[in-house]
Formats: sequence, structure tokens, C-alpha cells
Amino acid sequence: MSELKSYYSAQELVDLNLIKLPTTKKAIITRAKKENWQSQPRKGRGGGIEYALNTLPEEIQAEIRDKFAMSVVNKKVSVPVVRNEDICSLTTKQREIADARMALVACVAELEQSMSRIKAVTYFCEQAKCGQLSAELIGLVEIANAKKGNSGRVLSVTTLNKWVIKYHKASNAEERLLALAPAQRKAKKAEELAWLPDFLAVYRNTNGVNIAEAYHEFAYRWQMQFADQPLLLERLPSIGQVRRGLAKLPKLIKEIGRKTGAELRALNTYVKRDWSVLRANDVWVGDGHSMKMKVQHPDHGRPFIPEVTLIMDTASRFIVGWSVSLAENCLAVADALRCGIERHGIPAIYYSDNGGGEKNWMLDGDITGMLPRLGINHQTGIPGNPQGRGIIERVNKTLLLRIARQFETYHGGGADRETARKTGTAIISLDKALRQRKTELTPKQQSAVGKLPSWKQFVDAVEEGVRWYNEEHIHREIGTTPARKRAELLKGVDVLYVTPVEARDMFRPQVIRTAQRGWVSVFNNDYFNQQLINVDGEKVAVSFDIHNAETVIIRRLDGSYICDGIWNGNKRDAFPKPFVEKARETRYQHRIKLKQAQVDEINAELNPVINLEHNTSTDLLHGLRTSLKKAAKAEEIAVLPSELRRKQA
Repeated sequence: MSELKSYYSAQELVDLNLIKLPTTKKAIITRAKKENWQSQPRKGRGGGIEYALNTLPEEIQAEIRDKFAMSVVNKKVSVPVVRNEDICSLTTKQREIADARMALVACVAELEQSMSRIKAVTYFCEQAKCGQLSAELIGLVEIANAKKGNSGRVLSVTTLNKWVIKYHKASNAEERLLALAPAQRKAKKAEELAWLPDFLAVYRNTNGVNIAEAYHEFAYRWQMQFADQPLLLERLPSIGQVRRGLAKLPKLIKEIGRKTGAELRALNTYVKRDWSVLRANDVWVGDGHSMKMKVQHPDHGRPFIPEVTLIMDTASRFIVGWSVSLAENCLAVADALRCGIERHGIPAIYYSDNGGGEKNWMLDGDITGMLPRLGINHQTGIPGNPQGRGIIERVNKTLLLRIARQFETYHGGGADRETARKTGTAIISLDKALRQRKTELTPKQQSAVGKLPSWKQFVDAVEEGVRWYNEEHIHREIGTTPARKRAELLKGVDVLYVTPVEARDMFRPQVIRTAQRGWVSVFNNDYFNQQLINVDGEKVAVSFDIHNAETVIIRRLDGSYICDGIWNGNKRDAFPKPFVEKARETRYQHRIKLKQAQVDEINAELNPVINLEHNTSTDLLHGLRTSLKKAAKAEEIAVLPSELRRKQA
């Protein structure tokens, strides 16, 4: 609808597709006669009549005016083109076209030596039309035209003269390039899409809704918001426009609000740490990972997923210590640190995450911590930011997955899901059959025989894997094996080692206890020494061995030695319980409570509680009297010998 007219024919009213009017020409003419619309003969060819707009019913006039207003809003306004481009924004194609045009201008400049500029331009264009130009110049003409399907197209005098004028107006090479480069149609930027923030408010959802689902909700909100504003209601973008608008946004911007934490940071820029400036034992980094496989539990033999803790010297990528455990905890980290420090010396900094196993009172307490006693600075990473320890995270993929793939219980990336599922269920079924002491196995159970590796097989595989990584694996960053790199870095470096006696003492975790009349208590075990009477009522530091609970080392808080506490288990336990066994018992009790809660929930679903009304009546008193009578008739227990003789008489 290009303009608002004063008179409309019946056909024009049909073409407007108005809601208040019939959709056929005949029906409109019939209604016009019935309602006696004011009309006049139509001018021009064809004849007929046309109806005055101001005499039509009010609702029809309003709809026609709304149609016209909408067409004005949606009409593309023609504005003068202003070249305000940066040379960096020019594409390769624009540069090629500009170069071709400048080459043609240079040819015209040569002709100007013998004739005027306009004659030179005209002569060059006539030669192009007659095909008298060289093949090279013809190729330049085709490129300079910048038209699709321009095979055989030649130049006009006006076009070539315009290029010559622009060339000579420019004062330097950059201005000439911008002046002769063709304008390129640019799509709207994402910032220019007024509806995009409203759509992103729906699309940015941590539940991961797709574009189609988000558009459905966005369209509904738009229609509700602008239900009384038909002009804005018509401007609802299509789902295709939404998809194209989202494509203009960087991936990071699109995922804000949809992803959080480490997943979102993985899309952002990051800082690369330069580990090459460090020397041996400057910084060690450690981390624990669950293996993508199942092994036989060392205690009860059932399948479970073990944990491996690795500690690496960052300068050489050499794995200095490792440990395996039932779960990533302080004991595994302490054992891995002991392994590394006893063999390779004391590091200056230990860098790790701040999980339950790493940031723990055993490792980093002010008084009880092991790391401060060794003078090791313990640095922890930002929660949920594994990129900060990418150097060790990558090793977990390179080494630990390599180890896990050696066994048939592997269920990580690359493994066939169906095979992994069948193997897992078969192993569980076999374990149940063995615990039930069945003599005959099903084919499914027989297929699982020998597939579950023992604890020793797993430990041996980890040990061999660490040896392979250190001595055979050529690291891409350092260009050699970690063992060779560490040997190079150790030249001229004084490594600080601990003696076996120091190691035994250093790697005993400590707890603070209060001495009470010669006794201290640690994990339900009581320890005694006569020397403790000298510090009665004072707090002392008790160092215990993870695997041996027979004795403990007792020191003052300043570190001075007091005595060795000797275990005396006649109070609570018949035999001493090592700390590891205590940890196992605690884990067992926790799992029992968890499973019991699940069983209670299942029973509650099967047998819902029925509320009974308790009526207070004389039945309660009757029951009490009956109980008292029974108690009176019960046999009396003789306490004194005289009572026993009296009873027998």
C-alpha cells in the first residue's frame, strides 16, 4: 500500500484483504449498494465506479488507515550512501576490484600524455568495445566491473571517468583504495535487532531449551505484550529471522545464561602459564581422578571405580608421585606426596584444586598440616575452574585413559556403549552369584569370568603406566620425555631430601588433643604415657600413623617432643584400630544409613501410614492393672543368702 487514497474501487478493496469486508468484488458492490456508499465514476481506462473513503463505515476506514500506517513503518527508506569504511574492513574481493580499477586508471594516465583526459577515457572505452585491448586488460575490465555474469561486458565512459576522478581526488594510497573499492551491502548488526534482548531473555536458560522451544515462548510473550498495539504486533520476527540474528552473536555471548562455571569459562579467553621458566621442584601440581573402569575391591571383592592421584613436577612434566585409593581423599594425597618427596625431594610450591582431598586439615592446617611443616607453600585453584590446572588435567586424559583401556571394564569415551553396558551388568550378576555361592552360572555370568581386574592388577598397571609416561612418552610441549627433561633441569640444582626417619615423622597426620591424667584419645583409641602428667590439661599435638595404631608421637604445640603414647585398648576396642580401618567403618556406617533411608522410602510407598484415632478410655487403666498383677506374680530374685534359704523353705 504505497499511498492513502481518497477513493477506492471494489477491486482495490478486495486487494487490501480487509477483515471487515467480504473477499469478493461482487459481494463488496452488493454491500455498497445496500449501505448506499458515496461513489463517483472511476477515471481512466476500464470505467466502473469507486467509493469515497470518508463515507465508508468507521471500522473499515480505521482498518484501511492501519494498513497504510503499517506499510509506512515497514517501508525501507532510501538514504544517501555515505562511505565511512575502515581499510581493515575491506574484503579480499573488494581489494582485488579496487586494484583492477586503479590499473585501468593508470592506462588512462598514459594516454593523457598525448590527449586530454576525457579523450583518453573515450578512446580506451572504444577500444574495449571493439575488442582491441590485450587479454590482460580485458581481464582487468571484467574484474573492475564487479558484476555477476559480466562476461563480454565493457566499460562506459561515465564509469571509467568517475574512477579517474576519484583516483586523482585521493591524496594517498589508503584513500585511493577506499575510494575505488566497491561498496558492499552489510547485514544488520546484532545490536540493531531491537527484539533480540527479549528473545535472549527466554533463550538463556540453564535447562538448554532449543531455538524452536524458545521462539514459541517468545512469540507468546510478544503477542500478550502488544495485543493492543497492532503496529508492533505485526513486527514479530519469524523463527528464520531469529536464527539468523543468533548466528550474528559470538558463541560465548549466546551461551551466557545457558552455561555456567567451568563450561562457560571453557568458551572464554584464557591465560597460558609459562612453566618453562621454572626449575626442578619449584612447583608441583596434583589432582585426583576417578578411573573410567571398574576393578575388584580390595576388601570385599565387589566391582567399584577406584581413584588415582597424580603429582607432577611442572617444569619437566615428570610424575613424581602417585597413589591409588577407594576415593579421592587426604590419605591418597598424603601418600602421593610422601611417594614424591621421599624419592625426588621437597618442592617449593604445591598447587592443587580445593576439593575435599586436597584442601584438608591434614595437609594445610596451621599447626596440624603436613605441608607447612615441610615449608611447602600450598596454593589452590579457583573452585570449578579445572583450566587453571590444565597441565595435570591433560595428563589424566593421556595416561589414565590409556591405563583404563587395557581392561575390559573400561566405560569411558570411545567405548561401545552397548558392550560396556553388557559387561557391567554381567560382572554385577557374576558377583551376586559368587556371594550367594551358586555352583552353576548362567551364560551371562560365565561371560564375565576373568573380566574384572584384581586390585593388584590395577596397581601394577598404574605403576607401569607412570613409568611409560616418564621414560617413553615424548611430551609435545618439552619435545622430549619427562625423565630426560628432569635430568637436564636437575643439573646444578641442590635438591632437598628428607631422611627415612624424617619422612616417617613428617608424614604422620596430626590432631590436637587435651592430655588428661596421662591419657590422650585418638579415634576411639586411648594412649598412655607417664610423662603426660607433666602437661595435664594442656593441648598437645598427636601424630599418628595411617596404617599402624600401636603408638603415637606426642608433642607440645611448639613442636617439642614429649613422649610416645602407648596404645591401651581396654576401654572401647579389644584391638587397636588403624586410622584407615576407622575411615572404612565411618564410610560403611554412612552408606548403611543412606541405603536404609532408601529402603524406608520404598516401604512407605508400598505401605502408606494409616492414622489411627487413639481413644482415651478405661481400657488403658485395665491394661495397667493387668501388667501390675503379672509383675506381682513373677518370681522374686533372692539377693541375700538368708532370703535364698527363706525362699527354699
